[in-house]
Amino acid sequence: METGTMNERIRIYEPKSDGNQTSLDEYELSGSVWANVRQVTTRDQMRSGVEVQSGQITILIRYLAGLSDDCLIEWNGKFYGIDNLSPDKHKGEILIGCSYSGLNENQRFTT
Repeated sequence: METGTMNERIRIYEPKSDGNQTSLDEYELSGSVWANVRQVTTRDQMRSGVEVQSGQITILIRYLAGLSDDCLIEWNGKFYGIDNLSPDKHKGEILIGCSYSGLNENQRFTT
């Protein structure tokens, strides 16, 4: 892993309880980490042959125990839900696929 490519700061929020979270009030800040964040482009979409929605990103971080798909990621003032986690303990990193959640600091989920 090249740590020089991890030049974006993201925040990770965990749900306060089990169940359906409908607002940011139901999450608490777990911490922030350095990450390599990449927006999914049309070119990526064409290569993979998979339809990608607007607002999808991939994030590479150092391995972090306890991260789950119930968490939210904040990057550039937007909140993203975790679609999939691909941990690699041998490399010491996690690749995270995320989609825009429709949640911002002042509103409930809009999607």
